[in-house]
Amino acid sequence: MKNKTHATLFYDDTCRMCRGGVRKLGFLLKKAHVEIEPFENGAAEPEMKLRRKDGRVLGGVDVIFFLLRKVWWAAPAGWLGMLPPVHWVANKLYEKVAANRHCIGTGGACRI
Repeated sequence: MKNKTHATLFYDDTCRMCRGGVRKLGFLLKKAHVEIEPFENGAAEPEMKLRRKDGRVLGGVDVIFFLLRKVWWAAPAGWLGMLPPVHWVANKLYEKVAANRHCIGTGGACRI
């Protein structure tokens, strides 16, 4: 049987928000033929990574836009994210959330 995996998503399994996102979006990732793997030391990683079948690695907001383009009804948002002003704003937002991910959704105080 041929391996249909198109990419592997690496995420921070020590992060409650990250685990929840993977759990909630797992069905979409499966349809897009994306395997899910936790980082060995997720807390030390600044952003999620996606290793494509061709060996290229994407990080952060580029992963989100890549995955959006794999789902027919979300593809327009994925293409919109390629526009420089949209990408810049989305990247800044992603960086802020990623840097504070361990205090988001934990009931603790967090300054975003």
